Order: sequence, then C-alpha cells, then structure tokens
Amino acid sequence: MQCISCVLISLGLVAVLTTDIGYGHEDSWQLVFHAVQGNGESVLDAWNTKSPSQCTPNNGCLPPGFKLDHWRDNAKHLRSPLIDQWESFSIKKIRVELGGQGKTLAFLEFDGSGSNNKDWFSKSRLLHSSWSDLKTANTNYFSIEGHDRDTNPVKRHFFVNQRYGGCPNDSGWFVVLDKTNEVCSWAKKGNFPALLYSKSSKVANWNQSPGVADVMNVYIQAL
Repeated sequence: MQCISCVLISLGLVAVLTTDIGYGHEDSWQLVFHAVQGNGESVLDAWNTKSPSQCTPNNGCLPPGFKLDHWRDNAKHLRSPLIDQWESFSIKKIRVELGGQGKTLAFLEFDGSGSNNKDWFSKSRLLHSSWSDLKTANTNYFSIEGHDRDTNPVKRHFFVNQRYGGCPNDSGWFVVLDKTNEVCSWAKKGNFPALLYSKSSKVANWNQSPGVADVMNVYIQAL
C-alpha cells in the first residue's frame, strides 16, 4: 500500500501533511475536500470529477498545505488528487465536518478500512457523530449519492435522512442540496448548494429551521 506522501510525490505535488485545517485537528488528518455553500456548483459533481494535473485553487483543485482561513477568497469547491488515489493507500478514518465562521457545527467520523471514494459514507461505517441518536436510528438514506432524481427534480447528496412523511414531516440530520428549485419547501434555500444540518444533538424536522453551514470539509487519516 502506498503512503499519502508517496502518492503526492508521484503526482508531482509537494507533500505537506500538516495542513492548516482550521478546526483544531491533529496533523495526522489530511484535508481532501472543501465544499462551499451557495456558489452555484454541484458538490456531488465536484467530488466525482477527477482532479486536473495542474493543481491550483483557481481550477478547483486542493493543493497540499492549503489554509482554510483563506476559504472565503475562493468561490470554488476544492478537491484533492488524493481522492483519485483512494485505494492506493490504507485509510484508517474519514471525518466530515460542517463549519461556519471558523467553528465546527457538526461532524461525522467513519471507518475507512477497505473503503473506496464512494462507499465510505455509510451507516455501517459510522464510528462517531455529533448527533447522539444517529448510530441507532433508522435511516432511509445514508450515502453520497443520496436521493437523486431528474423528474420533479431532487438532488439531495451526502444525504443522512431518517424518513419521508410528506414534505412537512421529512426529518434527518444532514443534506447537501445541489438544486434548490425542489418539490419540498424546506429544500428551497436560495442559491445552491445548501448545506443543511440538524442543530440539535438529534434528528430534526427539515421544516423547523435547520442549520445552514458555510462549508463542508472531508479529512482522511491514513495508517
């Protein structure tokens, strides 16, 4: 298995594993994805699109050592080439954080062993989260793809949802709305993408003032 620094070197990048990630993490966590609310770009497309060979924030690529305190200067989602090399090194854990004004608002942490860059975001791999009921609660969606439908458009990605009860009774924990001219009023949150989350320690009705994060960040920790 290849180490992260080896992969970066093979991609012609300088390996800097002490990325300033802004929310008090240890140096062993490597930022690999940074999504920004309201910029009109699909978060799912950004995650799935292979990173360019010349890696700069201007073309949506996340170079090693990028400092999150500069995120407001960049309107694009940022994706590390490490995502394309996911299975080339041994990933121990993955962490998703929702942030706002330099603070962590909510998080999920997953077991990364044997994962690929799609299946790690799942209920079966969940280790910890900021929501105390999530590990034991029933869910109807828990995946990166989430609920994606072109007719009567629904683009709910990185979706962690409990149930659909007709739009007024929909409830869940986290969703990236990659389209906001949706069928449900709770999913019409201005410019897309919108990063909605439960502000409490438990599941929330999406119609009852969910939180809206500024950024979503994905970190990996390798063995």
